[in-house]
Amino acid sequence: MAKRKPINQLIPDVREALIEGMEKATDAITLDLIEQGPYWSGLFARSWMVVRGQSAIPQYIPRQYPVPKEAQSKPKGKDLASLRPITPKNEDLRGYTIGNMTEYSVYAMDIVPTNRGRQGGKAQNATAPPRWFHNYAGAPNGTGMHRTVDITLTNVFRRY
Repeated sequence: MAKRKPINQLIPDVREALIEGMEKATDAITLDLIEQGPYWSGLFARSWMVVRGQSAIPQYIPRQYPVPKEAQSKPKGKDLASLRPITPKNEDLRGYTIGNMTEYSVYAMDIVPTNRGRQGGKAQNATAPPRWFHNYAGAPNGTGMHRTVDITLTNVFRRY
């Protein structure tokens, strides 16, 4: 029979599980964003950033010139995971902000419409579907980012 923990261990365990769960969920979300987002030269995929708390992500990475004429193939598995940014430790439970540092991120994420580049995902050579970011981040409960967070937190809390 497993030894039971005393009740006074409940709050530290919940705190520890929340810290670990937020970190693992942030890792999983950034990997999803890299996987589902556009991938032309790889610059956008390599430019995701994670910071502690609620903070603005600076957009200072300019477009690479010359822009390749053909899309590069998106890495898979461990190669894709190697593009994920480092998630800082977050001992005070302030949460995380995830953002992309490219100067054109609002266009690549289809937040601001444009008739250039990926054209909101409608260009013939688009490497991500239209409204990919909205479909992931704004998806209803049980899908998209909500699903990633739910699965990750459930897996972490099961160990405590």
